[in-house]
Amino acid sequence: MGVMMRAIFGFLAVWLAAAGPAQAKDLTPITLVQSSLSFNFVPLYIAQTEGYFTEEGLKVDVVLAGGGPKAMTALLGGGGQFSASVLLDGMMAHRKGLDDVRAFATLSYFFNPMVVRADVAKARGLSLDMPLKERVTLMKGLKLAITTPGASSDMTVRYLAITHGLSPDRDFQIVPLGGMQSQIAGMQAGQVDGCACLPGVDILTKQQGLTVDLVKPGELTELDGTTYGTLYGLASYNKAHPEVARAMARAMVRATMLIARDPDAARKASRAFFKEMDEQTFLASWATYLPYIPKTPDITPDHFDRELAFEKVVMPPAAFKPVAFEEAVDVSFVRAAIKDLAK
Repeated sequence: MGVMMRAIFGFLAVWLAAAGPAQAKDLTPITLVQSSLSFNFVPLYIAQTEGYFTEEGLKVDVVLAGGGPKAMTALLGGGGQFSASVLLDGMMAHRKGLDDVRAFATLSYFFNPMVVRADVAKARGLSLDMPLKERVTLMKGLKLAITTPGASSDMTVRYLAITHGLSPDRDFQIVPLGGMQSQIAGMQAGQVDGCACLPGVDILTKQQGLTVDLVKPGELTELDGTTYGTLYGLASYNKAHPEVARAMARAMVRATMLIARDPDAARKASRAFFKEMDEQTFLASWATYLPYIPKTPDITPDHFDRELAFEKVVMPPAAFKPVAFEEAVDVSFVRAAIKDLAK
């Protein structure tokens, strides 16, 4: 090797050694507070696995909060720059006057599976072949598990009762049981008859032969397309750090583009976040929830208005207060990223 080539290789070695740490130092550290691990947040998993956050200049540390309200509290208290929960959490924050919160991107559409123990369904004569109203009537008196009072699971049970002429508090027994394992254990022990489940509970228990579906996917058509899993930011932070908001938006758009372009690659990128599921259960879950995973992170006024209509049905009149789309949502960064990445 000539003197010139040795000099070139030597320079490259020094440059590469220096470039690695410099690039790492240039990453902006971000904390994202996430309510839980579930299929509600698939675009976030893809952005982590595929390296989109890093490529956009972010070093994202994800912290699990143990519930949507806790994730929102952490965001507002300075525990993170972004949070991930459901759209309801942001609406409730605005009703409390916490108007710095902004819904930033859609992470999933509404899908709250409901199942009942197979033995209960048989004893009650419950069947998906019968009209939904008839099924709901046969559910009177059942003990139905939710996560926590006021959560989306709670509101789904109430919505189902109210829209079919029943009183949720008089005709159902609503039992808060918390997360996936608690819901499964409650049904296995006979503590509850069924649940408005976290996504995954329905698949696992059906595969065990423990439960059957109470509601068919897409049967509550008025809720189709409602933004559910939501990425949140703060208007004040995004204004002070627009480069971070742009980077986050680009990572989300790239993740949803992968879902639209290559769902198999998106599935593989998400797999590591569901280690408690065997391969068969994961594949069944993915097939069930894929239609509810967005192919664009945009939030539209229609998505937002459907959530408002849902809340108006189930919330006490004194508690319900309309929230303006333009006050609670900022998709300007996402829409700019969609336009830019489409070029």
